[in-house]
Order: sequence, then C-alpha cells, then structure tokens
Amino acid sequence: MSATQRAARAVRYGSTVLGRLCFLLYITAPVRSFRGIRPLYLLYLDESGEPHGWQDQKHFVLGGVAVHEGQVYGLTRQLDNIQTHFFPGLSVPIVFHATDIRGGKGLFRDLHENKREQLLKELYTCISTARFPNLIAFATAMHVSMAKNHDQVLHDTFQDVCQRFNTFLLRQFKMQRPAKGLLIIDQAHQGNYRELIATFQKTGTQYGYLGNVVDIPYFAKRHDTRMLQLADLCANAVFRYYEKKEAKYFNELLPRFDRRSPGHPADGLKHMTKEPCTCEACSWR
Repeated sequence: MSATQRAARAVRYGSTVLGRLCFLLYITAPVRSFRGIRPLYLLYLDESGEPHGWQDQKHFVLGGVAVHEGQVYGLTRQLDNIQTHFFPGLSVPIVFHATDIRGGKGLFRDLHENKREQLLKELYTCISTARFPNLIAFATAMHVSMAKNHDQVLHDTFQDVCQRFNTFLLRQFKMQRPAKGLLIIDQAHQGNYRELIATFQKTGTQYGYLGNVVDIPYFAKRHDTRMLQLADLCANAVFRYYEKKEAKYFNELLPRFDRRSPGHPADGLKHMTKEPCTCEACSWR
C-alpha cells in the first residue's frame, strides 16, 4: 500500500463508523518496520493569516501537527467525545475551527463565551497531553519585514516547515526509529502547495533534499479529518502569539514542538523576521 493510500485510509477511517472499527483493528498491532515498509508520520498543515494580507496583519503562519499513523483513530475519538459533550444529540461531525469558536460563528454562536473558552481549552488539551513522538507540532511564522510577495511568503514558510519535518524524520532514523512522512494540507489551499512540493522534491530546498517526505501532498477538507482541525488550532495559536501577543494557548502547545532533545528549545518553531525579537523561537538562535 502506498503512502498516499495509507493517508487516505487514515482520513476515511477517521470519519466513518465502520472505518473506525476497522482502523481500531489495524492500530492494535505493534508498530514495526517490515522489509522496508516504515511507519508513516502524517503532517497536517493549515494557514493562519493571509500570505497577501499585509495591510491587515504583521504575520503569516503555516503550521500544524505531525501525527503517527497509528494515533489518528485515538485523537479522532477524543475530538468526537468533545463534540458529544458540548453538542449532545448532534451526530453529524462538526468542524472545530478556532476562529469560528472564538468569534461565536456558525454552530458556535449558541454557546456562551465561557462555554466557547472551555471548548477551546479541551481542544488544546488534546494536543498538549499527547506524548512524544505520537504527535509533534511544527510552525513557521513570517513577519511583514521578511515578506516580498504572495509567492515568496508561501515558498519560504512551506520550505521551512518541510525542512523541519524532514529533520525530525532524520533524527528518528538515527535513533533506530525509521519512519517516512507525508503532507496533508487543507484542500482550500491546494493550488498554493502542489507545485511547491513537486519542486522541492525534484530540485531540493535551500537546506537540501526532502528525502524522508514521500509522494505528493494529500489534500483533504477539514470536515474529512479531525487532524486538520488540530492543525488549524495549532496555526491559530501561533498566529495569535505573534500577532496579538496572546500566549495562553501557545504556551499549551509549546512543549509539543519538535526538539532535538528533552529540555532543548523548540526546533520545530521558526520566526522569520528582520526585527529584533526575543520570542520563544528567536531567543536561543
């Protein structure tokens, strides 16, 4: 089975009852490497801010979570249970979108502000309590001082996130835990990234080749997989940390960012800026 087929199964099995039962049987087997077939990390990515919206913002963020393929089912169940708690009787999966929850939009307009805050807390707890290396966060934030145009913003932030993901996979290999990676991106941004990853895989990035990121990106809708909703939460928390100096949920996520060793600053977080900065990403570099 190809990496893309395995990713498609993870998405599909995370959104159907029958599929979840089948996927549960799949993940109960020990995770091993069989004759070159390595475990797969699925990096779910989403944007926060606009790559061309500099008249309204000072930052653009591309970020998300890399999830071991065997953990998709469990994390999906956690978010399903949160929905059941806050929306009892609603069996159709809803999309947990950070901006909608904060602003009380759509289905969330009937929730009191305190309830919406409690909902966000529980959602971010799903990420903050996940154990390494089952879930790892990555994000790259670009300040307006580094922005030239729409294409350059997307190219540089995407290249940086891909490089950090590839570095994590290389580190896993050196620790005798070989794995490959696949990118899963919100379908709404498909046109922005398909050609970029093809170029990176063909000619490499400025950091080298992405030898551990396989195949082309897989694009999905947020309502198809809960994991893209986690990516949205991650990107939004990082965006608000840089744009609004709001650290509450960013601090919840910070321990989940990739780092080369326990206690080391977050390698998986990057802030691109020409301005003096003492943020969590810049202070140690």
